[in-house]
Amino acid sequence: MTATARLTGRYLAEYARRPINLVLLVLVPLIFVVLASGTITDFAKVIGFTGNAGQLSAPTAGWAAAFLAGVAGFFQVLNSRDADRRLAAAGMGVRRIVVSRLTSGLALALLAAGASIAALLFRTGITDPVRTIAGTVMFVVIYLGIGVAVGSLVRSDINGSLIVIFIWMFDVFLGPAMAGSDFWITRLFPSHFVTLVMLNTAAGHVSSISNLGWALLWTFGALGFAAAVFCVTTSTRKGRHAAKRKRAGWHRLIAGLRYGLRDYRRNIVLWVLLVVLPVIFISLSFYITPDKPTPVDLTENGISAVKILSLANVHGAIMVPITLAFLAGLSGLFIVQGSLEADARLAIAGFRPREILSSRLGTIVAASLLATAVSLGVTSIDFIPEDWGWFIAGNVLVAVTYGMVGVLVGVLFGRLGGLYMMFLLPFIDVGLAQNIMFSAAPPGWGVILPSRGAVRVLVDAAFTPTFDQLGELILALAWLIVLGAVTAVIFRRIAKPKRA
Repeated sequence: MTATARLTGRYLAEYARRPINLVLLVLVPLIFVVLASGTITDFAKVIGFTGNAGQLSAPTAGWAAAFLAGVAGFFQVLNSRDADRRLAAAGMGVRRIVVSRLTSGLALALLAAGASIAALLFRTGITDPVRTIAGTVMFVVIYLGIGVAVGSLVRSDINGSLIVIFIWMFDVFLGPAMAGSDFWITRLFPSHFVTLVMLNTAAGHVSSISNLGWALLWTFGALGFAAAVFCVTTSTRKGRHAAKRKRAGWHRLIAGLRYGLRDYRRNIVLWVLLVVLPVIFISLSFYITPDKPTPVDLTENGISAVKILSLANVHGAIMVPITLAFLAGLSGLFIVQGSLEADARLAIAGFRPREILSSRLGTIVAASLLATAVSLGVTSIDFIPEDWGWFIAGNVLVAVTYGMVGVLVGVLFGRLGGLYMMFLLPFIDVGLAQNIMFSAAPPGWGVILPSRGAVRVLVDAAFTPTFDQLGELILALAWLIVLGAVTAVIFRRIAKPKRA
């Protein structure tokens, strides 16, 4: 037991070597819960939620802590896979390693949970502490299990991150607190019953097992499954090391773009995630959202007025930029993070910073445009915007803008810290500050965030036949120009140290 405790302490010390990760582990849930809790409460009242009004914001604490727990568990296992196998082979024992990893992951998850609960207490108060605390702990245990299981099975950081993030997105955006409905398919989501327990509301189906019973089954089942998978993969001593070949072409810009796309294309799982997940996510948003009337503030022919629209159409339309912001941001984060050393070597080989920049951004834009095309295609099945041209333009602006944001966040915070930030920024910006589902008009504070102009353009195109958002279009282009300029400076610095 002493050896297990010592090993757990070393795992935690390993995580703390980058202090920014610990800071973000506390800061991200604080910001998320403070900004999200009030908005979710107002939205739940709009859609006619009949549960305990004081508990409406409680799930936001679980959401924030769950994401951080899942990501922390994933990277803890992914980054130490070979080291854990060597420790097991050296006599440490698989069981001890599994217990230590899960214990250290749980300690980090509970730290995030504590920050989330403290933020909720500060922002809205807690009317039922037992349900709120127990529910948040169940959230983090479930997602710790998901993160550890994905980290044990998936070798790629971007693939595994996307899997964890999209499980979380399905769970939150299509769950009972956000979508305001209870369909059979949503009962398959990990936190469905935990959310019902936190909201103190009855399930919309008959079962011999209570909401609490199902929630506990998910909690212990996720942890047990993660332990079993981690145990098996840690015991397996086989490993594959992919050989990466670097080649140069006559035209350096085209060569950099071509080989960047080729490396990206070889990642079949990534393309499946980029194509399949938006299809499922957006389709389900139309399917499960109740067709209730909701007010939206729109401008037509220069005249502002509040229109009553279908909540299902509003939800489906706004899911497109939300999906694209997450996908493009993660693409920017991981493409640049995965190529830092290669870009430095390209600089030694004679590539100019602008050529490196163009090839990397070209890859990011290509991935963003693919996700945009797929998202718009599936949206067209259930919803036809009033003006396709500007609707497409607005979504492309969101995707490219967040591709740039992903680059900057990755350079500033690294992979793990960057992933924490790429959870916070798109959700707070596109998911809350620009989301017309929650109020007739987006809040004023959202004007300082990157997607304000682009989302207003696409919302205008979705529900009015005339274009009345010239100022918002200029704002969106200004964000894109500024982010592009900062990104160019970053790429120049990436190349410069190796060229001397």
